[in-house]
Amino acid sequence: MVGLKRNIRLISKYFMRDNLILTAGAGLGFCSSLAVTNKLANSLTMGLGVTFVTAGSFCLVYPFKRLISAAGTHHKISLLMIIVSVFVAIFGFFAQAFVPEITANIKAYIDLITTNCIVLAVISEGLTVDFWEAQRKIFKACLGYSLALVILSFLREPLGFGTIMGFSVIPDTFPRVILMITPVGGFFALAAFRLLLRPFLIKTGIVFAEPSACECASASASTECASATNGGIPVVTIPPKRGISRTPLIVIGLGVCLFISLIIHIKTIPTINQYYIILLPVLLNALFFDGIVLSKLLGLCPLINKSRQIDAAWKMGVAVIIVTTLSTALNWLVYNKVLVNCSNLLAKYSFLPIRLESIFYLTVFIVTIAVFVQILSVLLRKFAKNVYEQMGQFLELITVNCIVLASATFTIPMGAKFLVTTITAFGYGLHWMMVVVWLALLRRQRLFVPTTAWDEDTIAILLLGIMAAIFTGIGMIHIF
Repeated sequence: MVGLKRNIRLISKYFMRDNLILTAGAGLGFCSSLAVTNKLANSLTMGLGVTFVTAGSFCLVYPFKRLISAAGTHHKISLLMIIVSVFVAIFGFFAQAFVPEITANIKAYIDLITTNCIVLAVISEGLTVDFWEAQRKIFKACLGYSLALVILSFLREPLGFGTIMGFSVIPDTFPRVILMITPVGGFFALAAFRLLLRPFLIKTGIVFAEPSACECASASASTECASATNGGIPVVTIPPKRGISRTPLIVIGLGVCLFISLIIHIKTIPTINQYYIILLPVLLNALFFDGIVLSKLLGLCPLINKSRQIDAAWKMGVAVIIVTTLSTALNWLVYNKVLVNCSNLLAKYSFLPIRLESIFYLTVFIVTIAVFVQILSVLLRKFAKNVYEQMGQFLELITVNCIVLASATFTIPMGAKFLVTTITAFGYGLHWMMVVVWLALLRRQRLFVPTTAWDEDTIAILLLGIMAAIFTGIGMIHIF
């Protein structure tokens, strides 16, 4: 019995100590862990896909590790993503052949394995060690990732559908908790697991406890009190009162007036009014009702990491809006004007029905985004140094932000028009910026104080769940 407990503890330490979803504070892999865990079959497929893509990509990358390591950060990430996208396409073909029903449900998220933070992080770490040690790390990370997906699925699928892998486990008379299969339920399920597991794992020594914000605050406060004494008499410092500046209020008022005036003038011009009637619902849908974060559960990793500071949050948000909108528009042109035309040209001279836009679209999107970000960085560095100094580091991180790729994969292959695609991408970027700034403001207010159980990432996930619940309620109001 003692030996069994010891083995269970060792196995738990192996898979849970550095589990990037359930226990670690890195904030990696949250997107897919929330998006596909409403069914166990989806989780198993995604776990298998991440393992195959990570192991295969690393085997191809490892012989060139010196060349890749010598490249800059942006070039290294771009090269890794291009190679990963090839293996994602291969896995997508196999999954579509063997499990077409499951693939149809999560095809969009299989494509986004290309930007999975865990895949890129594990491959990058593996390039610093020998081959077999890297394979061990890959096996540990991918199996821990799959284990986290399975654990979340065992909570969400029975409560939401009453089944596990198609087998009924809860009687039909038991009420279904539909919330658990929605994005709101995904946030709450992950927060609940991290909240319940963390104290137990810390107590058993599987996970190391991190100093809470209260302890840090008390330590810093005691230091300040000790340094602020003069002969044993504490010096009381009263923070200055900050009044509300009139400038932001005036700017907001003028902005509202200009917006109302613009709408009135648009409605008086028939041609523009026609586009307005079509595109405004598209923008509002992407901004509120079908947001990239709170509805599609994407872009969570950089959102949680960058929402620790308000300054970094809004700068990253502006960079996301610019890159998402412009790169998606560019991808639309490349897809429809290059890939489709090349496929039509090949169809005239080939007997095989090869469609390049169905095979290489993912890799082409990645290359387009990477090249665009690099060109934008060069232009800003040359013509706007001040802007580049403020936002240069955020532009390099945009490449791995999954909403940039998702804005293209969710709209362009579906046959969306250019304006609809561009407006949707702009709405996705604006939604991401809105959520990250709101989350940064909420985290700054310390509504929930981090403790041993409530680490900062768990609190952020819980706050996102509350915001998702609010936006879900707004989405039930049919305006158009």
